[in-house]
Amino acid sequence: MTAEQQALARGLEWHAADGPEQQAEAVAAHILALLRDAIEQRGQASLALSGGRGPERFLRRLEQADFAWEQVTITQVDERWLPAEHEQSNAGLIQRCMPQVVQRATWLPMYLGQSLQGDAQSCHAMLANLTPLDVVVLGMGPDGHTASLFPHMPKLGDYLSEQNPELCIAVPEEGERLPRLSMTAAVINRARSKMLVINGEDKYQQLASALATRNPLALPIAAFLSPPMDIFYSP
Repeated sequence: MTAEQQALARGLEWHAADGPEQQAEAVAAHILALLRDAIEQRGQASLALSGGRGPERFLRRLEQADFAWEQVTITQVDERWLPAEHEQSNAGLIQRCMPQVVQRATWLPMYLGQSLQGDAQSCHAMLANLTPLDVVVLGMGPDGHTASLFPHMPKLGDYLSEQNPELCIAVPEEGERLPRLSMTAAVINRARSKMLVINGEDKYQQLASALATRNPLALPIAAFLSPPMDIFYSP
């Protein structure tokens, strides 16, 4: 079966786009609709965003949206342990793409500059007050990682368990990989809505493998492929 067929068989929603611009439009519209529903139901909404190169287009569309951002809390799924001024900072990307949104919303970045472990503890406390999040937007690396949960990393099984008490973890540096902060499955899989945004044939095939093998220790994204989830794919 194709990735799309497997996803639909699992009760996941599939949104295919012809290209990245159309995909960005669909992703932004879906985020706004979910946030609008949350505000109507509870008076406020929460959104967690991922980094990488993929989100830039839909983040810029969110910046252009006429929306009640004052009623939204925005945080991050994961972050390199770097200040926002650094070119590899996910918070820096979000702030550059959505400067007005970040000013108007309640913006809670992960990097605080205390220490890696200290920031992880602060993020845990912050997420404890926000869970369940309304919308979590995930990406996926070519190796099948999502958030900063990497294949076969130490204690990965714990971090992928919804029973794990840790909501945010410190991910130490390894090789060329910088130290990071990451949400765990205890936060991500309790979200009211999950979204996965991927581009390219290589990631499509990796997603198909994750859906077929269901081995989250080898392909961590497999731990999150459960409803409610909307997958947005563009070749």
